[in-house]
Amino acid sequence: MKQCTQCGAHSDDSAKFCTSCGQPFSEEAAEIQPAYYAADDSISEVYAPKVATKKEFLDLPENAPTKKTLKTSGIFCYVCAGLTLVLGLATGNYLSIVDFLILLVLGLFIHLKQSKVCAILLAVYAVINVIIGLIAYHKFQGWLIILAAVYAVTSAFKLDKAWKEYQAK
Repeated sequence: MKQCTQCGAHSDDSAKFCTSCGQPFSEEAAEIQPAYYAADDSISEVYAPKVATKKEFLDLPENAPTKKTLKTSGIFCYVCAGLTLVLGLATGNYLSIVDFLILLVLGLFIHLKQSKVCAILLAVYAVINVIIGLIAYHKFQGWLIILAAVYAVTSAFKLDKAWKEYQAK
């Protein structure tokens, strides 16, 4: 079995291209222009090395750690949304339902769509939340939302940069 130097996936010894990312295994294979995606691994010479969509790119193995960080950020948002709802309703603050919905929607889009825009909106929301907490209650609150926002923004921008570099190849 050959191991790809680009993505680390294993392919048959007879393969000229990596079956995961399409990286050529030899100099002569690099000169072959692949025509289409292979239906099975036995036709590795015609494997298309470029993915077609951003979703396919995000599913590549090298993007797994960054996607996992975005998933964690989304889960942080869910936890913050739940805490906001429970504490708000326990204290009679029914406006906390709005905060709950904002955090839930932003968390869903960050977690499921890897949205850079929602990551930025979460950061803005977190800063506004901290400012309001300092002014109204003279307490630093909302630090968990800030943590989720920092992870979400850095990971979303990292994925976006990797996608742009991949497209430029």
